[in-house]
Amino acid sequence: MITDMKEYQKQYYTDNCEVITKNKLQYRKEKRKYVDDYKLSKGCSICGYNKCAAALVFHHNGDKKYGISEGLNSRRIDTLKEEMDKCIILCQNCHVELHDKIIKGQFKN
Repeated sequence: MITDMKEYQKQYYTDNCEVITKNKLQYRKEKRKYVDDYKLSKGCSICGYNKCAAALVFHHNGDKKYGISEGLNSRRIDTLKEEMDKCIILCQNCHVELHDKIIKGQFKN
């Protein structure tokens, strides 16, 4: 029975490959827009910058299960949101400065 199910799934994917790929790409695009909109709505927690989503990054404050960019490819939006809630949004400049302070022992994460 399990072999039959595997064969069915292989055949289903073969028969519907284009639709499945199109749906996956569309869902990934929706997740990317959700994450970008989230970053822009929050802006940098230090300086307030919020002009370009690509210039904003997630900085984890401890309990990190996975990176947000990794989650875009492998997680549902609700689980992605849970991980995003553990982070602060920083612009690239503030993020580098924060990590520099952490490395130098001037700031504890």
